[in-house]
Amino acid sequence: MFRSLLGVALLTVTVFSQGEKDLIKNLPGLLFKTNFNSYSGYVDANAGGTWKMHYMLTESRSNPDTDPLLVWFNGGPGCSSLGGLFEELGPFYVNFDGQTLYENPYAWNAKANVLYLESPIGVGYSYDTTTPRYFKANDDQSAGQNLLALTNFFKIAQPKYANRTFYLSGESYAGIYIPMLTDLIVQGINDGSFPNKNFQGSAIGNGFMNVRGLLNALTLWSAYHGRVSMQDWNTIKTNCTKGADVDSFDFSQYTKTTNKIDYVGDDSACGKLIQPLISQNANNDEGFDQYNFYQECYDKSVFQAPAPPASGKRVKRNALHGVSATQKNLQYQKLGNFQGTANLAQNTATLVNRFSNDNQFGYFCWNEDAVSTYLNTDAVQNALNIPQEWKNQNNTWADCRDTIYNNYVLTYDTTNQFFNRIIKNLKTDFRFLIYNGDVDTVCNYLGDAKHILQVATDNNLVVRSIITYSLLLSRFSFFQSGPRTPWYYSNNKQLAGYVQTYTGKNANGANIIIDLLTVKGAGHMVPYDRAGPSVQMITNFVWAPQNSQIDYTNSSNFDPNIQLSDLIDSGSSSTISFGFAIFVVLLNAIF
Repeated sequence: MFRSLLGVALLTVTVFSQGEKDLIKNLPGLLFKTNFNSYSGYVDANAGGTWKMHYMLTESRSNPDTDPLLVWFNGGPGCSSLGGLFEELGPFYVNFDGQTLYENPYAWNAKANVLYLESPIGVGYSYDTTTPRYFKANDDQSAGQNLLALTNFFKIAQPKYANRTFYLSGESYAGIYIPMLTDLIVQGINDGSFPNKNFQGSAIGNGFMNVRGLLNALTLWSAYHGRVSMQDWNTIKTNCTKGADVDSFDFSQYTKTTNKIDYVGDDSACGKLIQPLISQNANNDEGFDQYNFYQECYDKSVFQAPAPPASGKRVKRNALHGVSATQKNLQYQKLGNFQGTANLAQNTATLVNRFSNDNQFGYFCWNEDAVSTYLNTDAVQNALNIPQEWKNQNNTWADCRDTIYNNYVLTYDTTNQFFNRIIKNLKTDFRFLIYNGDVDTVCNYLGDAKHILQVATDNNLVVRSIITYSLLLSRFSFFQSGPRTPWYYSNNKQLAGYVQTYTGKNANGANIIIDLLTVKGAGHMVPYDRAGPSVQMITNFVWAPQNSQIDYTNSSNFDPNIQLSDLIDSGSSSTISFGFAIFVVLLNAIF
Protein backbone atom coordinates (compact mmCIF):
# COMPACT_ATOMS: atom_id res chain seq x y z
CA MET A 1 0.00 0.00 0.00
CA PHE A 2 2.81 2.40 0.97
CA ARG A 3 4.69 1.54 -2.23
CA SER A 4 1.55 2.23 -4.27
CA LEU A 5 1.02 5.62 -2.66
CA LEU A 6 4.69 6.45 -3.11
CA GLY A 7 4.41 5.65 -6.80
CA VAL A 8 1.44 7.98 -7.17
CA ALA A 9 3.31 10.71 -5.30
CA LEU A 10 6.39 10.33 -7.49
CA LEU A 11 4.24 10.41 -10.62
CA THR A 12 2.55 13.58 -9.41
CA VAL A 13 5.90 15.24 -8.70
CA THR A 14 7.26 14.15 -12.10
CA VAL A 15 4.25 15.51 -13.99
CA PHE A 16 4.42 18.76 -12.02
CA SER A 17 8.12 19.22 -12.62
CA GLN A 18 7.86 18.51 -16.33
CA GLY A 19 5.13 21.10 -16.72
CA GLU A 20 6.50 23.76 -14.37
CA LYS A 21 10.13 23.67 -15.50
CA ASP A 22 9.08 25.75 -18.52
CA LEU A 23 7.51 28.47 -16.36
CA ILE A 24 8.74 31.97 -17.29
CA LYS A 25 9.81 33.40 -13.97
CA ASN A 26 10.88 36.91 -14.96
CA LEU A 27 10.09 38.32 -18.39
CA PRO A 28 12.52 41.17 -19.08
CA GLY A 29 11.09 44.64 -19.65
CA LEU A 30 7.57 43.79 -18.51
CA LEU A 31 5.83 47.02 -17.51
CA PHE A 32 2.58 45.68 -16.10
CA LYS A 33 1.50 43.11 -13.56
CA THR A 34 0.07 39.88 -14.93
CA ASN A 35 -2.54 37.65 -13.33
CA PHE A 36 -1.62 34.66 -15.49
CA ASN A 37 1.36 32.34 -15.95
CA SER A 38 3.40 32.09 -19.13
CA TYR A 39 5.53 29.13 -20.20
CA SER A 40 8.27 28.65 -22.77
CA GLY A 41 9.88 25.34 -23.67
CA TYR A 42 10.32 22.60 -26.22
CA VAL A 43 8.56 19.48 -27.45
CA ASP A 44 9.99 16.81 -29.72
CA ALA A 45 8.65 16.92 -33.28
CA ASN A 46 10.15 13.64 -34.47
CA ALA A 47 10.63 10.18 -33.01
CA GLY A 48 14.39 10.59 -32.62
CA GLY A 49 14.07 13.83 -30.68
CA THR A 50 16.37 15.76 -33.02
CA TRP A 51 13.61 18.15 -34.09
CA LYS A 52 12.88 20.53 -31.23
CA MET A 53 9.75 22.63 -31.63
CA HIS A 54 9.53 25.68 -29.42
CA TYR A 55 6.29 26.65 -27.76
CA MET A 56 5.02 29.50 -25.64
CA LEU A 57 1.87 29.28 -23.56
CA THR A 58 0.02 32.25 -22.09
CA GLU A 59 -2.56 30.97 -19.67
CA SER A 60 -6.03 32.43 -19.33
CA ARG A 61 -6.65 35.68 -17.48
CA SER A 62 -9.92 34.19 -16.31
CA ASN A 63 -9.87 30.55 -15.11
CA PRO A 64 -6.72 28.86 -16.41
CA ASP A 65 -7.49 25.55 -14.68
CA THR A 66 -10.76 25.07 -16.57
CA ASP A 67 -10.73 27.38 -19.60
CA PRO A 68 -10.17 25.76 -23.02
CA LEU A 69 -6.85 25.60 -24.85
CA LEU A 70 -6.47 27.48 -28.13
CA VAL A 71 -3.49 26.42 -30.28
CA TRP A 72 -2.15 29.14 -32.62
CA PHE A 73 -0.06 28.87 -35.81
CA ASN A 74 1.29 31.68 -37.96
CA GLY A 75 1.85 30.89 -41.59
CA GLY A 76 4.41 32.02 -44.14
CA PRO A 77 5.43 29.28 -44.69
CA GLY A 78 8.34 30.08 -42.41
CA CYS A 79 6.84 32.69 -40.07
CA SER A 80 7.01 32.39 -36.32
CA SER A 81 3.93 32.08 -34.16
CA LEU A 82 5.68 34.38 -31.70
CA GLY A 83 4.94 37.06 -34.26
CA GLY A 84 1.30 36.33 -33.54
CA LEU A 85 1.99 36.51 -29.81
CA PHE A 86 3.94 39.78 -29.74
CA GLU A 87 2.37 41.54 -32.74
CA GLU A 88 -1.26 40.42 -32.84
CA LEU A 89 -3.21 38.40 -30.28
CA GLY A 90 -0.85 37.96 -27.34
CA PRO A 91 -0.89 39.92 -24.08
CA PHE A 92 2.55 41.48 -24.68
CA TYR A 93 3.34 44.22 -27.21
CA VAL A 94 6.95 45.39 -27.61
CA ASN A 95 7.73 49.08 -27.29
CA PHE A 96 9.63 51.01 -29.95
CA ASP A 97 12.85 50.59 -27.97
CA GLY A 98 12.78 46.80 -28.35
CA GLN A 99 13.39 46.45 -24.62
CA THR A 100 10.07 46.87 -22.82
CA LEU A 101 6.65 45.24 -23.02
CA TYR A 102 3.37 47.09 -22.70
CA GLU A 103 -0.04 45.52 -22.34
CA ASN A 104 -2.38 44.37 -25.07
CA PRO A 105 -5.68 44.25 -23.16
CA TYR A 106 -7.40 42.70 -26.18
CA ALA A 107 -5.29 39.56 -26.02
CA TRP A 108 -6.98 36.27 -26.86
CA ASN A 109 -6.12 34.78 -23.49
CA ALA A 110 -9.06 36.71 -22.03
CA LYS A 111 -10.93 33.42 -21.50
CA ALA A 112 -8.64 30.84 -23.09
CA ASN A 113 -5.19 29.37 -22.56
CA VAL A 114 -3.29 30.13 -25.77
CA LEU A 115 -0.49 27.88 -27.03
CA TYR A 116 1.88 29.21 -29.72
CA LEU A 117 3.86 26.60 -31.71
CA GLU A 118 6.81 27.80 -33.81
CA SER A 119 6.31 25.61 -36.85
CA PRO A 120 7.90 24.15 -38.93
CA ILE A 121 11.32 23.21 -37.55
CA GLY A 122 13.77 25.99 -38.44
CA VAL A 123 11.29 28.77 -37.64
CA GLY A 124 11.98 31.11 -34.71
CA TYR A 125 13.52 29.19 -31.82
CA SER A 126 12.61 25.76 -33.25
CA TYR A 127 15.65 23.86 -34.48
CA ASP A 128 17.26 20.61 -35.60
CA THR A 129 19.93 19.44 -33.15
CA THR A 130 22.00 17.84 -35.95
CA THR A 131 21.76 20.50 -38.69
CA PRO A 132 22.46 24.15 -37.85
CA ARG A 133 20.05 26.66 -39.45
CA TYR A 134 17.84 23.87 -40.74
CA PHE A 135 15.38 25.05 -43.41
CA LYS A 136 13.91 22.03 -45.23
CA ALA A 137 10.11 21.90 -45.08
CA ASN A 138 7.06 20.81 -47.01
CA ASP A 139 3.35 20.39 -46.29
CA ASP A 140 3.40 16.72 -45.27
CA GLN A 141 6.52 17.07 -43.13
CA SER A 142 5.07 20.14 -41.38
CA ALA A 143 1.83 18.28 -40.67
CA GLY A 144 3.74 15.37 -39.14
CA GLN A 145 5.85 17.72 -37.02
CA ASN A 146 2.76 19.56 -35.77
CA LEU A 147 0.95 16.35 -34.86
CA LEU A 148 3.85 14.91 -32.88
CA ALA A 149 4.65 18.25 -31.21
CA LEU A 150 1.05 18.67 -30.04
CA THR A 151 0.95 15.03 -28.92
CA ASN A 152 4.07 15.57 -26.81
CA PHE A 153 2.69 18.83 -25.45
CA PHE A 154 -0.29 16.96 -24.00
CA LYS A 155 1.75 13.93 -22.89
CA ILE A 156 4.97 15.47 -21.60
CA ALA A 157 5.29 19.25 -21.64
CA GLN A 158 1.94 20.21 -20.08
CA PRO A 159 0.01 17.05 -19.18
CA LYS A 160 -2.45 19.09 -17.12
CA TYR A 161 -4.05 19.97 -20.48
CA ALA A 162 -4.38 16.35 -21.63
CA ASN A 163 -8.13 16.26 -20.95
CA ARG A 164 -8.90 19.91 -21.67
CA THR A 165 -11.22 21.04 -24.44
CA PHE A 166 -9.02 22.42 -27.20
CA TYR A 167 -9.22 24.17 -30.57
CA LEU A 168 -6.77 24.86 -33.39
CA SER A 169 -6.38 28.36 -34.80
CA GLY A 170 -4.07 30.29 -37.07
CA GLU A 171 -3.80 32.54 -40.09
CA SER A 172 -2.48 32.71 -43.63
CA TYR A 173 -0.50 29.57 -44.61
CA ALA A 174 -1.99 27.97 -41.51
CA GLY A 175 -4.93 27.61 -43.88
CA ILE A 176 -2.97 24.56 -45.05
CA TYR A 177 -1.43 23.59 -41.71
CA ILE A 178 -4.74 23.50 -39.84
CA PRO A 179 -6.91 21.38 -42.18
CA MET A 180 -4.05 18.87 -42.48
CA LEU A 181 -3.47 18.77 -38.71
CA THR A 182 -7.19 18.63 -37.99
CA ASP A 183 -7.46 15.63 -40.30
CA LEU A 184 -4.57 13.85 -38.55
CA ILE A 185 -5.93 14.58 -35.06
CA VAL A 186 -9.39 13.27 -35.98
CA GLN A 187 -7.79 10.10 -37.32
CA GLY A 188 -5.68 9.82 -34.15
CA ILE A 189 -8.70 10.26 -31.89
CA ASN A 190 -10.60 7.62 -33.83
CA ASP A 191 -7.79 5.04 -33.60
CA GLY A 192 -6.82 5.95 -30.03
CA SER A 193 -3.32 7.24 -30.78
CA PHE A 194 -3.91 10.91 -29.96
CA PRO A 195 -3.90 11.69 -26.22
CA ASN A 196 -6.64 14.33 -26.03
CA LYS A 197 -10.11 13.45 -27.33
CA ASN A 198 -11.69 16.79 -26.46
CA PHE A 199 -11.09 18.39 -29.85
CA GLN A 200 -14.04 20.61 -30.68
CA GLY A 201 -13.09 22.97 -33.50
CA SER A 202 -10.68 24.79 -35.79
CA ALA A 203 -10.51 28.51 -36.63
CA ILE A 204 -8.70 29.74 -39.74
CA GLY A 205 -8.07 33.44 -40.33
CA ASN A 206 -7.41 34.74 -43.85
CA GLY A 207 -6.52 31.21 -44.82
CA PHE A 208 -4.39 30.10 -47.76
CA MET A 209 -6.70 27.16 -48.42
CA ASN A 210 -7.14 27.23 -52.19
CA VAL A 211 -4.40 28.85 -54.26
CA ARG A 212 -6.18 29.21 -57.60
CA GLY A 213 -9.39 30.17 -55.87
CA LEU A 214 -7.66 33.03 -54.08
CA LEU A 215 -5.93 34.14 -57.28
CA ASN A 216 -9.18 34.22 -59.25
CA ALA A 217 -11.03 36.00 -56.47
CA LEU A 218 -8.24 38.57 -56.13
CA THR A 219 -8.68 39.39 -59.80
CA LEU A 220 -12.32 40.26 -59.10
CA TRP A 221 -11.55 41.98 -55.77
CA SER A 222 -8.93 44.19 -57.41
CA ALA A 223 -11.12 45.04 -60.37
CA TYR A 224 -13.78 46.39 -58.04
CA HIS A 225 -11.31 48.22 -55.80
CA GLY A 226 -10.13 50.56 -58.54
CA ARG A 227 -6.95 48.79 -59.61
CA VAL A 228 -7.87 48.60 -63.30
CA SER A 229 -9.47 50.89 -65.86
CA MET A 230 -12.92 50.09 -67.17
CA GLN A 231 -11.42 49.71 -70.65
CA ASP A 232 -8.92 47.08 -69.55
CA TRP A 233 -11.53 45.26 -67.47
CA ASN A 234 -13.88 45.14 -70.45
CA THR A 235 -11.02 43.79 -72.57
CA ILE A 236 -10.34 41.07 -70.02
CA LYS A 237 -14.00 40.07 -69.90
CA THR A 238 -14.29 40.13 -73.69
CA ASN A 239 -11.01 38.59 -74.83
CA CYS A 240 -9.67 36.55 -71.91
CA THR A 241 -12.59 34.69 -70.35
CA LYS A 242 -13.38 32.72 -73.52
CA GLY A 243 -17.07 33.39 -73.20
CA ALA A 244 -17.29 32.10 -69.63
CA ASP A 245 -18.71 33.96 -66.64
CA VAL A 246 -15.97 36.20 -65.25
CA ASP A 247 -16.98 35.26 -61.69
CA SER A 248 -16.13 31.60 -62.22
CA PHE A 249 -13.31 31.83 -64.78
CA ASP A 250 -9.91 30.34 -63.94
CA PHE A 251 -7.40 33.11 -64.62
CA SER A 252 -4.50 30.98 -63.43
CA GLN A 253 -4.09 29.68 -66.98
CA TYR A 254 -2.53 33.06 -67.78
CA THR A 255 0.01 32.81 -64.94
CA LYS A 256 3.23 31.03 -64.03
CA THR A 257 4.83 29.96 -60.74
CA THR A 258 7.95 28.29 -59.42
CA ASN A 259 6.82 27.40 -55.89
CA LYS A 260 3.07 26.96 -56.49
CA ILE A 261 2.48 29.70 -53.91
CA ASP A 262 3.29 32.91 -55.79
CA TYR A 263 1.85 33.45 -59.24
CA VAL A 264 2.62 36.15 -61.79
CA GLY A 265 1.11 36.87 -65.18
CA ASP A 266 2.71 35.09 -68.09
CA ASP A 267 3.88 36.79 -71.30
CA SER A 268 0.55 36.47 -73.08
CA ALA A 269 -1.64 39.53 -73.70
CA CYS A 270 -4.12 38.33 -71.08
CA GLY A 271 -1.32 37.53 -68.64
CA LYS A 272 -0.09 41.11 -68.89
CA LEU A 273 -3.60 42.41 -68.27
CA ILE A 274 -4.08 40.10 -65.29
CA GLN A 275 -0.71 40.82 -63.66
CA PRO A 276 -1.67 44.23 -62.17
CA LEU A 277 -4.78 42.66 -60.64
CA ILE A 278 -3.04 39.73 -58.93
CA SER A 279 0.04 41.69 -57.92
CA GLN A 280 0.48 41.87 -54.15
CA ASN A 281 2.93 44.74 -54.35
CA ALA A 282 6.00 42.53 -54.63
CA ASN A 283 7.85 45.25 -56.53
CA ASN A 284 6.37 48.11 -54.50
CA ASP A 285 5.11 49.56 -57.75
CA GLU A 286 1.76 50.71 -56.37
CA GLY A 287 2.79 51.46 -52.82
CA PHE A 288 0.01 49.68 -50.91
CA ASP A 289 0.46 47.14 -48.16
CA GLN A 290 -0.53 43.69 -49.36
CA TYR A 291 -1.72 42.72 -45.88
CA ASN A 292 -4.14 45.62 -45.57
CA PHE A 293 -5.16 47.60 -48.64
CA TYR A 294 -5.93 50.67 -46.52
CA GLN A 295 -2.95 50.54 -44.15
CA GLU A 296 -0.30 53.22 -44.60
CA CYS A 297 3.07 53.87 -43.05
CA TYR A 298 3.39 57.54 -43.92
CA ASP A 299 6.69 58.70 -42.51
CA LYS A 300 9.38 56.06 -42.77
CA SER A 301 12.00 58.45 -41.42
CA VAL A 302 10.61 57.88 -37.95
CA PHE A 303 11.87 54.30 -38.07
CA GLN A 304 15.44 55.52 -38.56
CA ALA A 305 15.31 57.99 -35.68
CA PRO A 306 16.83 57.14 -32.29
CA ALA A 307 14.49 55.01 -30.24
CA PRO A 308 12.45 57.13 -27.84
CA PRO A 309 13.06 56.46 -24.15
CA ALA A 310 10.79 53.75 -22.77
CA SER A 311 12.41 52.87 -19.49
CA GLY A 312 9.00 52.21 -18.02
CA LYS A 313 8.93 54.45 -15.00
CA ARG A 314 8.95 57.86 -16.65
CA VAL A 315 6.83 56.89 -19.61
CA LYS A 316 4.28 54.97 -17.63
CA ARG A 317 4.01 57.54 -14.90
CA ASN A 318 3.37 60.31 -17.41
CA ALA A 319 0.87 58.13 -19.17
CA LEU A 320 -1.07 57.57 -16.00
CA HIS A 321 -1.25 61.28 -15.27
CA GLY A 322 -2.80 61.84 -18.68
CA VAL A 323 -5.11 58.89 -18.21
CA SER A 324 -6.37 60.21 -14.91
CA ALA A 325 -7.25 63.51 -16.51
CA THR A 326 -8.99 61.70 -19.33
CA GLN A 327 -11.09 59.79 -16.83
CA LYS A 328 -12.16 63.10 -15.29
CA ASN A 329 -13.17 64.32 -18.72
CA LEU A 330 -15.25 61.22 -19.21
CA GLN A 331 -17.04 62.09 -16.00
CA TYR A 332 -17.48 65.70 -17.07
CA GLN A 333 -18.98 64.50 -20.34
CA LYS A 334 -21.91 63.08 -18.44
CA LEU A 335 -22.49 66.56 -16.99
CA GLY A 336 -22.21 68.25 -20.35
CA ASN A 337 -18.74 69.70 -19.66
CA PHE A 338 -16.57 67.43 -21.80
CA GLN A 339 -13.18 69.08 -22.45
CA GLY A 340 -12.17 66.97 -25.45
CA THR A 341 -8.40 66.50 -25.79
CA ALA A 342 -7.46 69.89 -24.37
CA ASN A 343 -6.11 68.36 -21.18
CA LEU A 344 -3.80 65.95 -23.01
CA ALA A 345 -1.70 68.59 -24.74
CA GLN A 346 -1.52 72.36 -25.04
CA ASN A 347 -1.39 71.92 -28.78
CA THR A 348 -4.02 69.38 -29.82
CA ALA A 349 -2.26 69.02 -33.20
CA THR A 350 0.52 67.08 -31.44
CA LEU A 351 -1.99 64.28 -30.87
CA VAL A 352 -2.56 63.77 -34.61
CA ASN A 353 -1.02 60.52 -35.75
CA ARG A 354 1.38 61.61 -38.47
CA PHE A 355 2.88 58.16 -39.05
CA SER A 356 -0.08 55.90 -39.75
CA ASN A 357 -3.87 55.85 -39.81
CA ASP A 358 -4.25 53.19 -37.12
CA ASN A 359 -4.80 53.66 -33.40
CA GLN A 360 -1.51 52.10 -32.30
CA PHE A 361 0.81 54.82 -33.58
CA GLY A 362 2.20 52.78 -36.42
CA TYR A 363 2.86 49.62 -34.39
CA PHE A 364 2.10 47.64 -37.52
CA CYS A 365 4.80 49.60 -39.35
CA TRP A 366 7.67 49.02 -36.93
CA ASN A 367 6.73 46.11 -34.66
CA GLU A 368 8.74 43.47 -36.55
CA ASP A 369 12.00 45.31 -35.84
CA ALA A 370 11.08 45.93 -32.20
CA VAL A 371 10.04 42.31 -31.63
CA SER A 372 13.18 41.00 -33.34
CA THR A 373 15.37 43.23 -31.18
CA TYR A 374 13.61 42.03 -28.05
CA LEU A 375 13.68 38.31 -28.85
CA ASN A 376 17.34 38.39 -29.87
CA THR A 377 18.59 39.70 -26.52
CA ASP A 378 20.38 37.20 -24.33
CA ALA A 379 18.37 38.09 -21.23
CA VAL A 380 15.09 37.43 -23.01
CA GLN A 381 16.29 34.14 -24.47
CA ASN A 382 17.44 33.00 -21.05
CA ALA A 383 14.07 33.93 -19.56
CA LEU A 384 12.36 31.93 -22.33
CA ASN A 385 14.48 28.86 -21.55
CA ILE A 386 16.17 28.88 -24.96
CA PRO A 387 19.05 26.38 -24.76
CA GLN A 388 22.70 27.10 -25.40
CA GLU A 389 22.55 24.44 -28.14
CA TRP A 390 20.30 26.70 -30.20
CA LYS A 391 22.62 29.66 -29.63
CA ASN A 392 25.70 27.64 -30.55
CA GLN A 393 24.23 27.12 -34.02
CA ASN A 394 24.54 30.90 -34.57
CA ASN A 395 20.79 31.10 -34.92
CA THR A 396 18.89 34.35 -34.67
CA TRP A 397 15.18 34.73 -34.09
CA ALA A 398 13.36 36.20 -37.10
CA ASP A 399 9.72 36.96 -37.72
CA CYS A 400 9.94 34.94 -40.94
CA ARG A 401 12.77 32.72 -42.20
CA ASP A 402 13.44 33.58 -45.84
CA THR A 403 15.43 30.38 -46.39
CA ILE A 404 12.38 28.28 -45.49
CA TYR A 405 10.06 30.28 -47.73
CA ASN A 406 12.49 30.45 -50.64
CA ASN A 407 13.00 26.67 -50.62
CA TYR A 408 9.39 25.71 -49.93
CA VAL A 409 7.34 24.15 -52.73
CA LEU A 410 3.64 23.82 -51.96
CA THR A 411 2.25 20.27 -52.20
CA TYR A 412 -1.50 20.87 -51.86
CA ASP A 413 -2.91 23.79 -53.84
CA THR A 414 -6.35 23.12 -52.38
CA THR A 415 -7.42 21.72 -49.01
CA ASN A 416 -10.74 20.22 -50.17
CA GLN A 417 -9.57 16.65 -49.61
CA PHE A 418 -8.70 17.38 -45.98
CA PHE A 419 -12.00 19.12 -45.22
CA ASN A 420 -13.89 16.29 -46.92
CA ARG A 421 -12.06 13.60 -44.94
CA ILE A 422 -12.55 15.47 -41.66
CA ILE A 423 -16.27 15.84 -42.30
CA LYS A 424 -16.55 12.16 -43.18
CA ASN A 425 -14.54 10.83 -40.22
CA LEU A 426 -15.79 12.99 -37.35
CA LYS A 427 -17.58 11.03 -34.64
CA THR A 428 -18.36 13.95 -32.35
CA ASP A 429 -19.79 17.42 -32.93
CA PHE A 430 -17.32 19.87 -34.44
CA ARG A 431 -17.22 23.44 -35.69
CA PHE A 432 -15.07 25.49 -38.05
CA LEU A 433 -14.65 29.25 -38.07
CA ILE A 434 -13.35 30.67 -41.33
CA TYR A 435 -12.80 34.38 -40.74
CA ASN A 436 -11.33 37.08 -42.99
CA GLY A 437 -10.38 40.68 -42.70
CA ASP A 438 -12.18 42.10 -45.70
CA VAL A 439 -9.34 44.34 -47.01
CA ASP A 440 -6.59 41.72 -47.19
CA THR A 441 -5.15 40.98 -50.64
CA VAL A 442 -2.86 38.12 -49.61
CA CYS A 443 -5.73 35.78 -48.72
CA ASN A 444 -8.93 37.59 -49.64
CA TYR A 445 -12.37 36.97 -48.15
CA LEU A 446 -14.00 36.23 -51.52
CA GLY A 447 -11.65 33.37 -52.36
CA ASP A 448 -12.11 31.77 -48.96
CA ALA A 449 -15.90 32.17 -49.17
CA LYS A 450 -15.93 30.40 -52.53
CA HIS A 451 -13.72 27.65 -51.15
CA ILE A 452 -16.06 26.93 -48.24
CA LEU A 453 -19.03 26.91 -50.60
CA GLN A 454 -17.19 24.29 -52.63
CA VAL A 455 -16.47 22.23 -49.48
CA ALA A 456 -20.17 22.26 -48.59
CA THR A 457 -21.11 21.39 -52.17
CA ASP A 458 -18.55 18.57 -52.34
CA ASN A 459 -19.99 16.91 -49.26
CA ASN A 460 -23.56 17.18 -50.46
CA LEU A 461 -22.58 15.51 -53.73
CA VAL A 462 -20.58 12.80 -51.97
CA VAL A 463 -23.54 12.00 -49.75
CA ARG A 464 -25.92 11.79 -52.67
CA SER A 465 -23.65 9.36 -54.51
CA ILE A 466 -23.41 6.96 -51.57
CA ILE A 467 -26.95 6.43 -50.38
CA THR A 468 -30.47 6.95 -51.57
CA TYR A 469 -32.34 10.18 -50.94
CA SER A 470 -34.91 8.55 -48.64
CA LEU A 471 -32.24 6.94 -46.48
CA LEU A 472 -30.39 10.24 -46.37
CA LEU A 473 -33.38 12.07 -44.97
CA SER A 474 -33.82 9.48 -42.23
CA ARG A 475 -30.20 9.55 -41.04
CA PHE A 476 -28.64 12.95 -41.62
CA SER A 477 -29.03 16.21 -43.53
CA PHE A 478 -27.25 17.95 -46.35
CA PHE A 479 -25.17 20.99 -45.53
CA GLN A 480 -27.63 23.82 -45.25
CA SER A 481 -26.55 27.45 -45.57
CA GLY A 482 -28.15 30.19 -43.56
CA PRO A 483 -28.50 33.84 -44.58
CA ARG A 484 -25.57 36.22 -44.56
CA THR A 485 -26.21 38.53 -41.62
CA PRO A 486 -24.32 41.34 -39.85
CA TRP A 487 -22.64 40.83 -36.51
CA TYR A 488 -21.81 43.61 -34.10
CA TYR A 489 -19.12 44.55 -31.63
CA SER A 490 -20.03 45.59 -28.10
CA ASN A 491 -23.76 45.17 -27.59
CA ASN A 492 -24.93 45.95 -31.12
CA LYS A 493 -23.17 49.30 -31.12
CA GLN A 494 -20.88 48.88 -34.10
CA LEU A 495 -20.98 46.77 -37.24
CA ALA A 496 -18.11 44.28 -37.01
CA GLY A 497 -18.69 42.32 -40.22
CA TYR A 498 -20.91 39.63 -41.69
CA VAL A 499 -21.40 35.96 -40.97
CA GLN A 500 -22.99 33.00 -42.76
CA THR A 501 -23.40 29.54 -41.25
CA TYR A 502 -23.33 26.12 -42.92
CA THR A 503 -24.74 23.25 -40.87
CA GLY A 504 -24.90 19.53 -41.52
CA LYS A 505 -24.60 16.05 -40.08
CA ASN A 506 -22.38 13.22 -41.32
CA ALA A 507 -23.04 9.49 -41.47
CA ASN A 508 -21.61 9.04 -37.95
CA GLY A 509 -24.22 11.41 -36.55
CA ALA A 510 -21.72 14.20 -35.84
CA ASN A 511 -23.14 17.69 -36.17
CA ILE A 512 -20.84 19.98 -38.14
CA ILE A 513 -20.99 23.78 -38.22
CA ILE A 514 -18.93 26.01 -40.53
CA ASP A 515 -19.10 29.73 -39.80
CA LEU A 516 -17.94 31.97 -42.62
CA LEU A 517 -17.24 35.38 -41.14
CA THR A 518 -15.77 38.70 -42.23
CA VAL A 519 -14.25 41.38 -40.00
CA LYS A 520 -14.96 44.84 -41.35
CA GLY A 521 -11.92 46.99 -42.02
CA ALA A 522 -9.38 44.35 -41.02
CA GLY A 523 -6.57 43.09 -43.18
CA HIS A 524 -4.49 39.94 -42.96
CA MET A 525 -3.72 40.35 -39.24
CA VAL A 526 -7.26 40.53 -37.88
CA PRO A 527 -6.32 40.42 -34.15
CA TYR A 528 -4.22 43.56 -34.63
CA ASP A 529 -6.38 45.49 -37.08
CA ARG A 530 -9.65 44.97 -35.21
CA ALA A 531 -8.55 43.93 -31.74
CA GLY A 532 -11.86 44.25 -29.89
CA PRO A 533 -14.06 42.51 -32.45
CA SER A 534 -11.44 39.76 -32.89
CA VAL A 535 -11.33 38.76 -29.22
CA GLN A 536 -15.13 38.91 -28.99
CA MET A 537 -15.29 36.67 -32.06
CA ILE A 538 -12.81 34.04 -30.86
CA THR A 539 -14.15 33.98 -27.30
CA ASN A 540 -17.66 33.32 -28.54
CA PHE A 541 -16.30 30.61 -30.82
CA VAL A 542 -14.54 28.64 -28.07
CA TRP A 543 -17.27 29.15 -25.48
CA ALA A 544 -20.35 28.36 -27.56
CA PRO A 545 -22.24 25.20 -26.51
CA GLN A 546 -21.66 22.26 -28.82
CA ASN A 547 -24.05 21.91 -31.75
CA SER A 548 -25.48 25.40 -31.30
CA GLN A 549 -25.32 28.31 -33.69
CA ILE A 550 -22.88 30.90 -32.42
CA ASP A 551 -24.00 34.45 -31.74
CA TYR A 552 -20.84 36.43 -32.48
CA THR A 553 -22.55 39.62 -31.33
CA ASN A 554 -22.92 38.18 -27.85
CA SER A 555 -20.91 40.23 -25.34
CA SER A 556 -21.57 38.08 -22.27
CA ASN A 557 -18.33 36.14 -22.84
CA PHE A 558 -16.21 39.26 -23.31
CA ASP A 559 -16.48 42.68 -21.67
CA PRO A 560 -15.22 45.37 -24.08
CA ASN A 561 -14.85 47.86 -21.21
CA ILE A 562 -11.40 46.52 -20.39
CA GLN A 563 -9.46 47.72 -17.38
CA LEU A 564 -5.72 48.07 -17.71
CA SER A 565 -3.53 46.05 -15.37
CA ASP A 566 -1.55 47.57 -12.53
CA LEU A 567 1.89 48.83 -13.47
CA ILE A 568 4.95 47.18 -12.04
CA ASP A 569 6.80 50.42 -11.42
CA SER A 570 4.07 52.32 -9.59
CA GLY A 571 1.59 49.74 -8.37
CA SER A 572 -1.15 52.16 -9.31
CA SER A 573 -4.38 50.71 -10.58
CA SER A 574 -5.83 51.98 -13.83
CA THR A 575 -9.60 52.10 -13.81
CA ILE A 576 -10.29 53.59 -17.20
CA SER A 577 -11.21 51.99 -20.48
CA PHE A 578 -8.45 50.81 -22.80
CA GLY A 579 -9.16 53.21 -25.69
CA PHE A 580 -7.91 56.38 -24.03
CA ALA A 581 -5.20 54.72 -21.96
CA ILE A 582 -3.33 53.04 -24.80
CA PHE A 583 -3.62 56.28 -26.78
CA VAL A 584 -1.68 58.16 -24.12
CA VAL A 585 0.79 55.35 -23.37
CA LEU A 586 1.80 55.05 -27.01
CA LEU A 587 1.88 58.79 -27.45
CA ASN A 588 4.58 58.92 -24.79
CA ALA A 589 6.38 55.90 -26.27
CA ILE A 590 6.62 57.45 -29.73
CA PHE A 591 7.28 61.06 -28.83
